Order: sequence, then C-alpha cells, then structure tokens
Amino acid sequence: MSITVRKSEPADRAAILALMQASTGEHLTPEQRAEQGFVQGVMDEETLTRFMNGPGVFLAEEDGELAGFAMTAEPSPAAGGPVQGTVDAVTAEVPAGTKFFLYGPVAVDARFQGRGVLTKLLTALSRELAGRYALGALFVEESNAKSLAVHRHYGMTEAARFAVGERWYVVFTFEPATFAERTD
Repeated sequence: MSITVRKSEPADRAAILALMQASTGEHLTPEQRAEQGFVQGVMDEETLTRFMNGPGVFLAEEDGELAGFAMTAEPSPAAGGPVQGTVDAVTAEVPAGTKFFLYGPVAVDARFQGRGVLTKLLTALSRELAGRYALGALFVEESNAKSLAVHRHYGMTEAARFAVGERWYVVFTFEPATFAERTD
C-alpha cells in the first residue's frame, strides 16, 4: 500500500491526539525512551486546533489509517520553555526579518516506522511552506537519542544548544526549499 500525506482536518483530532499520547513513551525507562524516541509535552484539543489553524498539521496515512503526523506553527512571542529557547536561538543566528516556522511535535506510529513516513511528511510540508518561510526550526531534548539521530540523518543544521532547568536541548534548522526538492 502507499503512504499519502495531506493537511489535517477537524475530524482528525482524535486520531492525532491518540498517536501523540502513545508516542510520549511515559511507560518506558529512560534508556528505552532514548532508544525508541519520544514526543514531549501535553496536547489538548484546543492546542491542537491552534496548530491546525497555523501553517498546519500534516498527516501521513495508509488506506485512511494514521501513520504519522508533523505539526508546524508560527513562533509565539511568549511561548516559554524549550519553544522559547528555540525561538531565541534561531532569531539570534539568522538575519533580522527571516521568516521561520516551528516544526514539531512529530510522531510516526510504531507499525509504520522504517517505511519513509517522516521523509514523506518533511517533503510534503516543505513543499507547502517553502514559498512562505526561509527556515524550519525544531528542538530535540538531548536524552532523545533516536530523534537526534533522525534529524542528523536528514542533514539538518545543529544551530544551538540550550538548557531549560536540568534538561538540555539541541536546536535544528532546515531550509524547506531544500526538502521540497526531495523525490520521497
């Protein structure tokens, strides 16, 4: 079967929230979380709706079944936490006025991992957003070894490192125009 990507709709909220909750790795040991990857944060329907109303939430599906998602958002002037650390790091590194979006959270259902789902999501969202944004930016907690490896594999730029409390994060940036050229 073939994986397709589209922007989410209101009817997709329950499936997205379920996959996000399943991807937090709360039931795993720290070692298992590092190896398998995890999604940070808590998402409710109101927050998800804000993501959906921004640049968008992109869904990968196979025969109508959710395989994964990638959320995007405009930087918020008072986001707090790792989001604020990411915004601060990017704005310190790029020329004033550079328009960028935040990428993440992202999750791929375990049953679909290893099938190019993330590549399809990145390509599709980059094609959609390349004309409006010069950069995409994301943060990955340093304890999330799988996510660090994945984003390094894609050749994203490690732009900064910062801490929030006891947790350390890596900021990655990428040019959506570059990913838009991929041929899945």
